[in-house]
Amino acid sequence: MKNISSLCLCLLLLLACQPNQPDDSVRVLHRQADLQLSLSPAGAPVETPLLISLVSKQPIVSISAELSGISMYMGLIPLRFDKLSTPTGSGAEHWQAEFLLGACSDPAMLWQLNLTVQLADGRKLSINERFNSSW
Repeated sequence: MKNISSLCLCLLLLLACQPNQPDDSVRVLHRQADLQLSLSPAGAPVETPLLISLVSKQPIVSISAELSGISMYMGLIPLRFDKLSTPTGSGAEHWQAEFLLGACSDPAMLWQLNLTVQLADGRKLSINERFNSSW
């Protein structure tokens, strides 16, 4: 019986040491005819690298964005977007910002994303979306 218990304990420890599978889930935060804004991973786990991606069929001159906590004040988190290489023939621009969200006492913290996109044709788009983080 002792050998079986030891074997079960060893198996449990080995299973617990397996690396976590990457979470490739995506949540669409905003969509319109020629623009899509998405968050990955979709559950927005705290203290984990998160990505906000912006895909636009229109050329973008600049993007400014910041996050703020709604359910608890967490300061302002500025986001810096980088333009990714555009696949040949797709005609869409891909921009991405990587960031972290801090943990607080609320397991489902509500966040506000304020984003301004300056398009090459002179239009300025303001996008304001809310999402929850998790831990």
